[in-house]
Formats: sequence, C-alpha cells, structure tokens
Amino acid sequence: MTLMRLTLNTVHLFEDEEAGSTRMGLYVRVLDNAGGQVAEFRWNRRNGEVEDNFQYPLDGDQEFPSVLVFDIGGEPGGTGRINVKAYTDNDERWPDEGHHENFLGEAQIVFDTREPSQLGQLLLGPTTTDNGHTGYAVTGVLEPVPPRGFRHVRLVFRDVVVFDDENSDFPHMGLYVRAFAPAQGDAAEINQELLRWNNGGDRVFKEALFPLASGTPSPVTTLAVGGPTRIWVEAYTHDDESWPSHLAYENYLGRAMITIDPGEPDTLGRHVLGPTQTDQTHNGFLVTMSSELLPPDATPNLEITGVEVTQATQHFTPPTGGTPHALAAAKATLVRVYLDSGIDPREGGGTVAGVTGTLTLTLNGGSFTVRSLNPITARPIAQVDRAQIQHTLNFLVPANQVTPGTAKILVQAEVAGTTSNPMEVTADFRATRPVTIWMVRVSTPTVPAISAARYRAVADALPLRYPVADTGGIVYYTVPGLTEIHTTRDLTSEDGQEDFIDDLEDIQEDHGNDDQLLYAMVDPAVPMGVRGMARYDDHVAFGYDFETTFAHEVGHLLGLRHAPCGGPENVDEDFTPPDGRTGEVGVEPLTRTIHPADSGDLMSYCGLNTRWMSGYHWLRLLNTLSVRGEQADAVPPERPVHGTVPAVLTTTSRPFPGEYVRVRGRLTRSGTVRWQPCLRTHRKPSPARTFPGPAYTLSVEDAGGRVLAGTPIAVAFDRQEQQAALFGARLPYAPRAHRVVLRRDGTELGAMVVPSAPPQFVLNAPLSTPEIDTDGVLHLRWQRLDIGEPGPRPAFTYYVRFTNADGTFAPRPGVNLTGTSFDLDLRTMPGHERCVAQVIATNGYHTSYVQTPPFALPPRPPLLLPGATEGPLLHAQGSSPQHGPLTAAAVEWLVDGRAAATGGSFDVRSTGSGTFAIAVRATDPDGLTTTTPLGTYDGTSGRRLPVPSEQ
Repeated sequence: MTLMRLTLNTVHLFEDEEAGSTRMGLYVRVLDNAGGQVAEFRWNRRNGEVEDNFQYPLDGDQEFPSVLVFDIGGEPGGTGRINVKAYTDNDERWPDEGHHENFLGEAQIVFDTREPSQLGQLLLGPTTTDNGHTGYAVTGVLEPVPPRGFRHVRLVFRDVVVFDDENSDFPHMGLYVRAFAPAQGDAAEINQELLRWNNGGDRVFKEALFPLASGTPSPVTTLAVGGPTRIWVEAYTHDDESWPSHLAYENYLGRAMITIDPGEPDTLGRHVLGPTQTDQTHNGFLVTMSSELLPPDATPNLEITGVEVTQATQHFTPPTGGTPHALAAAKATLVRVYLDSGIDPREGGGTVAGVTGTLTLTLNGGSFTVRSLNPITARPIAQVDRAQIQHTLNFLVPANQVTPGTAKILVQAEVAGTTSNPMEVTADFRATRPVTIWMVRVSTPTVPAISAARYRAVADALPLRYPVADTGGIVYYTVPGLTEIHTTRDLTSEDGQEDFIDDLEDIQEDHGNDDQLLYAMVDPAVPMGVRGMARYDDHVAFGYDFETTFAHEVGHLLGLRHAPCGGPENVDEDFTPPDGRTGEVGVEPLTRTIHPADSGDLMSYCGLNTRWMSGYHWLRLLNTLSVRGEQADAVPPERPVHGTVPAVLTTTSRPFPGEYVRVRGRLTRSGTVRWQPCLRTHRKPSPARTFPGPAYTLSVEDAGGRVLAGTPIAVAFDRQEQQAALFGARLPYAPRAHRVVLRRDGTELGAMVVPSAPPQFVLNAPLSTPEIDTDGVLHLRWQRLDIGEPGPRPAFTYYVRFTNADGTFAPRPGVNLTGTSFDLDLRTMPGHERCVAQVIATNGYHTSYVQTPPFALPPRPPLLLPGATEGPLLHAQGSSPQHGPLTAAAVEWLVDGRAAATGGSFDVRSTGSGTFAIAVRATDPDGLTTTTPLGTYDGTSGRRLPVPSEQ
C-alpha cells in the first residue's frame, strides 16, 4: 500500500469561451494503474460565476475537499494518473460532459510513486478549449504520506485578520473552523466544528486584527489524530444577523484549508489559513493558529482551557476576552479552572493526580492570593465533565474579599514541578441592595405556625440562588403584633387564597414600599391548592416553607415572570434557553453542590424542589438589585411615615386623609369583574407594570364620564387551572368619583359605582384614656350610622390601625372586618408616649375613620432573629418594634459573656481551640437590649455541641 496526498491549490482561467461571466465545472480524477478511480475532486466556485484571466483558489468544500488522500496500490509503490477536465455553461451550476456550452479542455499527468522526480509541484495544463484557445491550468502538490500513527495534537487559534468585509459599514462576521479526517491510525473519524467566532457579538471592520479568544467553545482544542487531518475555515458577514452563516449572509468572505499530519513535522507548528478570496474576488481574511504534538507518554503538559467565575449559575466564558462576568459584591465566589492534562488517554487514562494551583485576585488596588481548595486529578479536556466538581481545579474567594469593582483574576496550575499556562479573566462585582422581607408566619384552626427559626432557615437560603450579599443580603422586618397571624380562610379554594392575599396586602398597606416585600410562610401540613401565590404589584406573597417556593414567589415580587418549563402561564417569552431550564451547570460556592444543566429554572414549574437559578434570571435580578457604588454601604431604608395623627379623640367619623386610593379586584377568564373594597391610603403608587398581551387599565371617572385618574395595570393568569386573576393599583383619590372602571384594550369589562358620600359611624368605646388598660387588651367598639343615606345601604368593611402621633409605625392587626368590635392586645404593640388606635371604614371607595384618645405605652425591647445555629457560621438580626431592623453594629456577639464581634454574622472558628458559650445581643437606638444564648460550640470545628442529657 502506498498512501499519497494530492493538494490542489489554484486554477488559472485563461479563456472561458463566453462574452461575459459564466459558470464553470472543474473535475479532477485520480486513477490507479488499472484505470480504477481512487479519488475525485469537483469545483464550481461555490456556485459562483467565473471570468477570463482570473486565478481562483481551489478551496473546495466539505463534500469535495481540495486535499485528497488516496492509496495508489502496488508494492513497494505504483503508478497512477491525474486527469482534469473543465466545462462552462451560462445556466448550469455544474456544467459537465453531458450539460455544457463549452469544453475548456483536458490535461493529464502520469506519476510513479517510486520516482521522486515525478512528485512534488504539479502543473496540469494549460489546456486547449474546443475553440482552440488556451483554456486553464491547475497547480498542486503530490507527495507521499508517512505511515499513520496515533497522536494528540493541540490546536490554538489565535487571531483573524480581516482584509475586506465587502461592506461599506461595520457588519457582523461569523467565522467557523472545522476538522475532517477518516478513521485512521487508531483514531476515530473526525468531522466536527472546532471553533465559531463572532467577535463577542460586536461588529467588525476591514483592515484590522481581532483575537479569537472569545470564540466558542474554546480557542484551544486537542484532537486525537491518526493521520492527515484537514483544518478548514470559512466566514460570512451580514448587517443584521449576529451569527452570519451559510444559512443567512450578505457576503461570503471565502474559505481556506490546511492539512496537519502527526507523521510529518513540517505540517505542524505555526500556520496561516488564507488569505481567502471573497465572492467579489478580493482578499477576505486570514487566520493564524498553531499546532503541536502532545507528548506520547504520561508526562503532564497542563493547559488551562477556560475559567468559570460563579456565585450560583454563570454562563461559561472560555479563555480571556469577552464580556466580564457579572457578579454580586460581598458574596463568596467559586472560580473553576478547566484543565487539559496534555496526556494521551491511552497512557494510564490520560490522567495526572495531585494537581494544585494558585489564584490571585486584584481589585480596587489590593491583591489577594489563595491556593486551590483540594488537589485534583487532571484529565484530557474531552473527558472533563462540568457537572463533576472534582473535574475542575477550584478556588474559593471569601465574601469579605469581594468588594464592588472590576477584578482581574489570574490562575495557574502546577503538578510534579511543571506549571500550566497562566490565564487571566475579569469579573465585574456590583454592589447590590438587600432584599427586605416582612416576616410573617401563618397559623390555621388546625395547624400551628412554623417557628421563627424555621422561617429564617428557609429565607436565609435565598442568597444561595440570588445575587445578594451572603451576610446582610436579606433584611428582615417584623410587623408588631403580627409576626404570627391566624387565618380561617379556605386555602384550598381559589377564592380563599385570593381573600387571604387581600388580608396580607391590608397588613402591609401602611408599612412597606416598593423595596419591602411581605412573605407569609405556611406550614406544609396546611392543605392548599397551590404551593405559593404572589400579588405582583403589591409586593405580598404567601407559600409553604420550601426554599424554592420562597425564592420563586419573591422572584415574582421583584419583577420576574415564569420560565417556560412545566406548563405555567404568564411566561417570559425572552427567556433562554427556550425549554425553560437553566441550560448551565449551577454550583453552590461554599458547599460545592452541583445543580445539573437540565434543572428547571427557579421561575419554572419543573422539578419543584430542585429548581435552580438560571443565568438569564441571575442577570435580570442583578440589574434589578444593583446599586451605585456610593450607595453600597447605605443602611436599610427607614420605616415610612404614615401621616401624622392628631392627638385627640375622634368619636364621629371623618374622611381618612390619605391622598391615594387603593383599588383592587379579580378578573375571571370569561371577563367577569369582581371588585374588592377600595381604601384610601398614604402609600404612594407603585411603578406601573404590564405584561405582553391585552392592555388593561384602571380608571376613576366622574358622573360625566371624564377620567379623573387612571393607570395601566398587569393582569396575569399564572396557572392553567386558575380561573381568576388578581389586579390592583393605587390612584390619586378623587372626591367626585362616580365609577371605577376596568378596561381591556379600551373595552369596558366592568365598573363599580361609587357611593355618594363617605361612610358614617361612631366610636362607642373607649371614649377616655382611663378606659384603656395599657398593660392588657384594648376593647374597641363602634356603631354604623345611616343618617340620610338614600337607596340601598352599601356594605362597610372595617380595619383596625394602631399608630402613634408621629406616624412612624402603623400595624394593622384587624383587616377586612365586617363586625363592629375588635380586641387589640396592646402588649404586642410598639411603645410611644402618645399612641392611638383607629377604626377605618370603607364603603367601597370613600374611607372614614374614628380614633381613640391618646395613651402611652412603654418602649418594647427588640426581638432577636437568629439564623441557623449549628455553626460554624452564625447569622442574626434584631428587630425593634419602635425602630425596625437592627443590623451591623446593633448586633453583638458574646463569647463566654464577653463581647467578641459585631455584625450580622460570626464565624465560631475565630475563637480558636476550646469550648465556648456563644450568645447574641441586639441593642436598639433607645438602649434597650435583648440577649439570646445560642449554645456551646467547639472553637476548632465551629460546630455546636449537643446538650448533655440529664442523668
């Protein structure tokens, strides 16, 4: 057997026998001594036209490559023939012997593989056309191929030089590199794309050099090669397509091909593919690359092929270049380094154990260096599984090293005295505001509320999935007297669920703002028809104590819609990937727990307890929660002012002074509107939110139909079985209101007629301060008045509001009441020198109130809200009934009774070896304190020790 390679380079066309341009078919056949065909090449300039006196590269295509490898037969060699023919035709794409207008002639050479003088550079032609003119000439190289042998070859694609993009502006460019080889030399067939590049989505310009570092999947590739292997590149441009290709392009920039062969050192090393010839016969582009044989033994030749910087889920960016990773500051960060061992897999599997490395992070003028977490076994890059944490060299950057700014991260690996190439990536760490949560626990007649510790254990897991700080990323608010609420609503029915979320909104009405979210957590023993529910525009939600449910509903309150997995409605049509899964491997930096790429996205209905944060929603939330650098250290927002309260007894109702009115209701799928009572409020409107689809609006009109106030609103059906969707908005209060109207695409769906006057009622008790037991329960009694009210009497809905003369807090312990009495436990209310209780009534739109005489309550000490207490990292926050959240220096950690640290977290391992009693203390601005012992801990492991059993 004699293996030969024929490389066809160019065709020079002297005469095509046509007055203008035409189409040409060129055919090269290699025949053995018996006349049998052993190889064939065809060319028609990629279906393009040709002209006289032009030279064209024979760049071939995937089906007919211009490099032919063939066995000529014979021992120790043999003879063969190379024959070339060409035809032209104005209409035929492939003119040939049976379909042509002109025959451009034929040329042939005979060669003997045993005669070196007959090998090397070849010239077939010039030929003579059927009209007696000089036709064309083909150039090429004929050479023997050394015996095949298996080796690994590393290819590194470096730069592309664009000479002409055939565009007057700055187009997008798509460049594609593929490799082809038959099964040979113990290596499998190769037919794969090695690299695709579009300049990171940016446009290109002519006469410029661009690095290929941002190409995907990686500019570094290792191929198992058993003989001659073709490396083929082509490129396209387009003004509008971000990835121009053979399927969609405006200009074709040409293609080029080289052959590498592990048996021929001359075919390895540095390479230039091109310059290519564009479809306008200009120089298109060239690509620079290198190829090298990897050692055929078990000596490692480490190569870092990519670096992933992640805090939950991060789109993988191979080597340097491209957009920096977008991450959150003050958050533990895992850096995963992808290594190629550089060893033939057949040499002990290609693995090398004991690989370690270093990472240096440079940020804001400072530098931090850390060693890899554990030694790993490096392997050939083709065997690296991203879903296996032990397949990557891992580095942990602690949260206290991650400050806002753009960081440079330099990594390098080493083993057995050898080091890898260094690689540097950048990461953009952004300051984020905390997620603020009103902490409410729910009991029912049959199921008690979960504990505060359980609530925090669930909610404290949110930073695992969200781009917020590990410590302080959640700030907890508590509603005085309503940290635990009791509901008798039927949570198995849609009506009961909607009524319950109405109750929650009423509780939050005088408290939160757009950055403060209320989540009422329910024990899973409570039967419900849903795992959770959120009212998007009012920042309230309820659900079970599942980490994924909590994160899902809070995501809705922060503006996220559903991912299209599991059949939800109200889907974000822009979500990627389109199947609604994460599409990327997720990882928890502190535990290194892996979440597969086929996990359902957090906002989907897939894998309800295993859902994870996708890169798409991570970036959405990061943009929502990001703050400017000067705001990064801002304290949590103060409680809102709810309007000053006159320090007088108000026994006869008067209009409630809120300048806005809260409107809400429900819309069925059939278009029926059910209105809920409107209520005047001090709380400003939230920014309007709408969803794709029909345009819904709420408006208040006078008797003449003139719109007094209006706003677009969101109406969303989240589940296929859901029959009614909640809607609501806050509008400026209009005393002359006659109707409240809901419209869809301008068509009225339903209207609520507004009563002519505010509700009238009187306070019966208490009527004097001595009637109020400030150490016990306040018994409120009132009576409705219907003086001179024409027509049917509208229903009144009552609310009980506790506040103070300064209007700095306003719990609503009583909501959606229909009776005329309420017992208020003052022992759970905030302290102040002038407190009052108000009864508020609405008749559907207008709102009135009565008020008790003022009374004094002593300031209440703060609550302590500790997180998980197992250790080694402890978390805690305080909450003052008078002042709200207590964080930072207001939280103090005590070790054996002595102050050791302040802040929201404490690492027990900082105490050193020994056994220690740990407690946490919260101090409010008035100097009131509460101390909670957490247990006894081992200072080395940081773990809490079990309580000794009594003998």
